[in-house]
Amino acid sequence: MNLLKMFIKPAKVLAFALSFLILCFTTTAMAVPNTFATLIITEKAQIKGGKFSIDTTTPALPATTVIRSAKLVLAPGETGTINKIKITGSNGIEFGCQNIKVKDGVDLIKACGGPAVLEASGPITYVAEGSDFAPKRNTQLQVVLSDDF
Repeated sequence: MNLLKMFIKPAKVLAFALSFLILCFTTTAMAVPNTFATLIITEKAQIKGGKFSIDTTTPALPATTVIRSAKLVLAPGETGTINKIKITGSNGIEFGCQNIKVKDGVDLIKACGGPAVLEASGPITYVAEGSDFAPKRNTQLQVVLSDDF
């Protein structure tokens, strides 16, 4: 019986230690922030007479990327309408949206209803048009695309 008691006590200590280690490493792994670099693509367009149009092609991305935010940068108080956004990759249209009322700080991914998945195989074409921008009818618009929220 003494031999059995001698093995039970270390077994309890070992079970407790393993449980503690699993709990610590699981909690730590979830709490550690993502250390990978964030992809940021910036597109700019000149607004002239309250309108803009952009049609550009970029080289292929090094890896398939999910664009989770597309923040619009405008002058404070500036508003307008994005008539069309279309991002096309090697697999066809990757993202599209139309007729969105915008102002500075709007996230176009949220306004358009979801992320864009940009495939790594081939160039990416970005087409956008907008109108009714005011009060400054001649200014600059910037969109910051990112794989981070």
